Amino acid sequence: MHHINNIMAYPVKDLYIRYGHKKLFFNVPERFNILDVADFEDIPVLSDIKNLTINALDNPVDALPLEKQLRPFDRIAILIEDNTRNSPKKEILKYLLEKLDAISIPESNIIIIVALGTHEALTRKEMILTYGEEVVNNYTIINHDSLSPDLVPVGKLKSGTIVKINRMAHEADFRIGIGSIFPHPLNGFGGGGKIMFPGISNFDAILEHHMRYAFRKVVLGEFSNNPFYDEVISLASAGRLDFIINSVLDHNDNLYQVVAGNPISAHKKGADICKKLVSKTFKKKADITIISAFPYTQATQLMKPLEPASIITREQGVIILVGRCTSAFNKGYLDACLEFREKYKGRLKEALFDFFNSGQRIISGGAPELNMSIAQVILALESYHIILFSEEVPKEDAEKLGFIYAATIEDAIHSGSELIQSPGVIIVPSGGVIIPELEQIQV
Repeated sequence: MHHINNIMAYPVKDLYIRYGHKKLFFNVPERFNILDVADFEDIPVLSDIKNLTINALDNPVDALPLEKQLRPFDRIAILIEDNTRNSPKKEILKYLLEKLDAISIPESNIIIIVALGTHEALTRKEMILTYGEEVVNNYTIINHDSLSPDLVPVGKLKSGTIVKINRMAHEADFRIGIGSIFPHPLNGFGGGGKIMFPGISNFDAILEHHMRYAFRKVVLGEFSNNPFYDEVISLASAGRLDFIINSVLDHNDNLYQVVAGNPISAHKKGADICKKLVSKTFKKKADITIISAFPYTQATQLMKPLEPASIITREQGVIILVGRCTSAFNKGYLDACLEFREKYKGRLKEALFDFFNSGQRIISGGAPELNMSIAQVILALESYHIILFSEEVPKEDAEKLGFIYAATIEDAIHSGSELIQSPGVIIVPSGGVIIPELEQIQV
């Protein structure tokens, strides 16, 4: 294990932000007071995924090794995350399948379920790219369908709404989840029980769960007093998630460690490692926060760093959001955002929670993740001026979102300086993976 270093002191002349996988360097006016740069020291990439995975499987947390739990005739369901994260899922799956083969479990007894939640299904080509041609050709691999009529009831939300899961997973003798651990604005961290709920669950329960708990309080990087997480682990237990293998990702979205074992204990172990890797304490809030969306590049996911930015930016301050965008914003998403902002101007936050508390979506018919993304936009606009720099996002789209458009990073900084003349500034090069904390509570 490598030693985890503290944040480095960073010379002002070397200021940069992540734009995709590149570093975008920039200058700021002399009147800008740089309060902090949340730049974590790079750790050598651990390329030996095989040894990390095998070691995790041989030393599971609060669980027996798989060879002591499984029998050759057992039917195994492997629940695996989709292609929205840059985790080494293909390699981990390969080593898991080798382990199952060593236990003499035949390929015909194994089903691989892409735990999409309510995300779009993967095509065969995407499956091959994500999981490998050999796996796709030799094993049964299916996309989970949250609207399928044959999902099986396994439990209830606290409201009484029935939670159902994928029938193939339910009928298996043993369920193994493959996911990744990184800061998550609702669950505290990704990974763990999320592979089952929402991963292979029913649309209605997923939607209600998201709208009931989302953004009522800051839970980024926290499990304690987090009702969203509490229901996830309760439902993962009800659905009999037996074992997980999770990769812990660093601030560069690279593999740092692999944990395996009990879905709650192994996840907590991985989350503790992740927290040490990407936590940063700030002495005070900024007037202007310059934050990258890295590692997120999909249009609606660019909004995720608005959560950490809101923790470290003062009310009515400026957030400069920088991010490469690899997909276009859906017209329905943009129109819904514009309509909501215009209709409820002056009481955006109140109106948002009125919607969610009554089970009403901002995007009528839209998936939970789209409504959560718009919610992040609306909540941020209630308290901050947001400037967006993304070469791939047209000015019209940025303005429909309610953002100030910037054609370059320099334009974004200039617009920020016009709003606040002599600001205290925080720079967050990797905003999608940071867990920010304040040294003291500020009014």
